[in-house]
Amino acid sequence: MNRDLAAVFQSLASDLLTVWGRSVTRTTVEGDESSVLVILDEESVAVGDYGERMEQRWTLDVASASGAAVGDVYTEAGTPTADDPYPDDIAWTAAQLLNDDGYIRRFLVRKGVAA
Repeated sequence: MNRDLAAVFQSLASDLLTVWGRSVTRTTVEGDESSVLVILDEESVAVGDYGERMEQRWTLDVASASGAAVGDVYTEAGTPTADDPYPDDIAWTAAQLLNDDGYIRRFLVRKGVAA
């Protein structure tokens, strides 16, 4: 691919994450922490041995340049409500890489409570 065109795509990927993303703390398998922008979404994903059925699953998009990998944990602050003014932080664990186009990586993630 033309280097100038690749630079444009890289810039667009960063701009999209800036507009629609949210800042979370990424913890790698090695324990290193950094702040990254991600897009969390719930979408239909083919599951089963042969992808024979669709189920709603959480996905996470992050810039490929971040070096994101399966096993990384993305932590965000919980949302306070009237019933729970001090909620636990939410941890999203990257369980499976779905796509990497060189600009954005999409992972299936599991939602849990941060330790």
